[in-house]
Amino acid sequence: MVTRQNELTSHYWSFPIGACLPPTARASGTGAYRRYARIYDLVWSAAPYDRFVDLCLAAAAAHGTDVRRVAVAACGTGNAAVELARRGYRVAGFDLSPAMLARAVAKCRAGGHRVALALGDLRAVPLRDGCADLVVVLNASLNYLLEPAEATTALAHLARVAAPGATVVVEPLSARFLHDGWEPGRHLDRDGLRLDASYEVDGDLVVERLRWSLDGAEETETYRQRFYDDARLGALLRAAGLELLERRPMWPAIPAEPARGRVLWVARPAGS
Repeated sequence: MVTRQNELTSHYWSFPIGACLPPTARASGTGAYRRYARIYDLVWSAAPYDRFVDLCLAAAAAHGTDVRRVAVAACGTGNAAVELARRGYRVAGFDLSPAMLARAVAKCRAGGHRVALALGDLRAVPLRDGCADLVVVLNASLNYLLEPAEATTALAHLARVAAPGATVVVEPLSARFLHDGWEPGRHLDRDGLRLDASYEVDGDLVVERLRWSLDGAEETETYRQRFYDDARLGALLRAAGLELLERRPMWPAIPAEPARGRVLWVARPAGS
């Protein structure tokens, strides 16, 4: 089930969400992934979110974090959040896109998964200080913040949300994707969906153009990301008050070609 606002202040949940979300952040996400939300789960139906969650939990355990409460930043349609809730963790998630979040809400209701969900921006995280033992942001969501100052602000919010001794896991845009990509993932034709994706790289900026058709309707959307190399991302973490603990490769723990080059950055608040 999806928790209502008054339930979020209970002792059981301890994830007060939504009330502290600034109105400007609430308004800014109205167009994000608006059309793409309809096909997102079709596109990523084969993505092994159970293994993504395994890796995040293993990283936390390796650094001595006892995980009970998890915050999923930029949770999208709720795949990771649902997987965590299915395993018995207390989970809160937020996303900038109302359309993506609506899909997450529907998914939780349909499966009876108790997840606290809110509309929210990485630059103004709608969670209280110290409310999570594990904070995760996957799928290169951080890289949609094109200004380094915005990325630092987002990371500082994730550090703020982390409880003492908590682990923060960030999956950034990988250099392999930037330079080589993965061609099969750029073209899909299944379940009535036909999708073509193209990418342009200009320095450290990536422009992704999507064109698809489903049920006779054709749509296009364009997204931009900034690639932060290891040195720059390390500097952003330090500026946000996060200490890097390790970089944990997804491959070969996930023995699938799209996992090659993808790395989880594992950190915790400095001095925690």
